[in-house]
Amino acid sequence: MTTTERNIHLGVLGASLALTVWVFGAQPRAAGPATRSDTRSPATERSPLSIVPPGSAFLFSADLRALARAPLGAHLAEAIGHTAGVSKLSQSCGFDPLARLDQLALAAPSANLAAYEELRDFGVVVSGRFSAEEILRCASAAISARGGEMVRAKLGSFEWVRERRAGSGSIAAKDGLLIVSGGSYFRDLLGSAETTPRAGGPQVQDARHAELRAALGPGPLIATWLLGEGWFERATGGEINARLSPLSTLKTFGARIEVGHTAQLLVLLDCADSEGATRMSSLLGELSTSLKAIPLDPRLSGIAARIKVSQSGARLKLALELNEDDLAPVLEAFAP
Repeated sequence: MTTTERNIHLGVLGASLALTVWVFGAQPRAAGPATRSDTRSPATERSPLSIVPPGSAFLFSADLRALARAPLGAHLAEAIGHTAGVSKLSQSCGFDPLARLDQLALAAPSANLAAYEELRDFGVVVSGRFSAEEILRCASAAISARGGEMVRAKLGSFEWVRERRAGSGSIAAKDGLLIVSGGSYFRDLLGSAETTPRAGGPQVQDARHAELRAALGPGPLIATWLLGEGWFERATGGEINARLSPLSTLKTFGARIEVGHTAQLLVLLDCADSEGATRMSSLLGELSTSLKAIPLDPRLSGIAARIKVSQSGARLKLALELNEDDLAPVLEAFAP
């Protein structure tokens, strides 16, 4: 493995760890005060996942209320209190938005779709105990604080707001539901949210994401990524011959985190074939060895050594369990 290739592989690993820490940091500190949105009927609620239209490359979901109830979830919230506590945003809003969230879905459309060529195309859909007016007041305060000018209108059943300057994202809100997006993807999300779902319809509209999520099993934190053809060449700029790198055989990535008294991480890596999975398994072993040569907290090295890797055909499964003591060095490593 060349030095450049190793650096890219380690970079991908580091980015994955950073994403995990960000996911932990996104959970609320505690349940917020009740609002009139608490009177919503469960039979008529739309889950954020059901609103994301088919065709997404990346899909992440979080059950934030379940995390808030988990024993380890409370510990994590305390550990990251300096970033997830009362922030400038909370002060300008008059309440802590994070404490009101119930479920969240984050999606990015496929890079293969010509309609979504700009990086600003993304989508976040949130359900929670808040009113549309609370969210719009919060957005208005944030825009004013940075010297911007707000534009507001009514779009269907949603209140819509954005900053007047070109290129800014859009916010659409109604009681209990919030959509934040940019570019063409915003219109697709809003259209999906306005569509009445059929009774007993799927929670995940995209079949490939649904299949991968079924293989991962239920959990409060789930991420699935359909890499698409040519993803490795795009990511590396063609600097590395794709045929020589095991990473180029990756087709899908899935991760699930279950949080109770411990945090249990499950990762599924689907490769093009069993040979590609074997090469990927060898790469993971080599990366584990390479970590020993890096100036790294011995506690982190010990955690990495506990990752269990198993192979079944073209699929690799990685499993890791973290206890309360393990989380301290992980959070410290990615602290701002």
